[in-house]
Amino acid sequence: MHIASGFNFELEGLDAIFTALDATLDEIDSRVDKTLYTLALKVIYDAKKLAPLDHGDLEAALTVGEVKQLIGVSYIDFGTTPDGDAYAVIQHEGFYRDAKGAIKPMEPGEKTLSKGAYNGEMPGAKFLERAIKMNEKLIIEELSKVLGGG
Repeated sequence: MHIASGFNFELEGLDAIFTALDATLDEIDSRVDKTLYTLALKVIYDAKKLAPLDHGDLEAALTVGEVKQLIGVSYIDFGTTPDGDAYAVIQHEGFYRDAKGAIKPMEPGEKTLSKGAYNGEMPGAKFLERAIKMNEKLIIEELSKVLGGG
């Protein structure tokens, strides 16, 4: 005697559902990438306004890279070009070491001061850090919109 056991059902249209989900995820990824790039451009714009101007061309060295993916996480590099990194670090931190190794603070010079205030901030040290902080609320708001949190 054979007793039938188990439960059996069939769903049609799963392929269509998975295709739609893939398309939705691709659209979200695209929107995240576009938003990250736009936000990075805004931060760099503000950093250029806050960057010292007395020596070298720090403003020209500030760039935005491409959005990249790593283990399911989107990110974007922005800051200075490799040839401007050493100079940018000195300017950002606001000090340098002289030939004897002593730490010397840097003060904004005439050209930097002539730029005037931007969003209530004077150009000078910590220009990139201050530009990021200046945009922190906007970054959170825009990424929340894209990800459905606001």
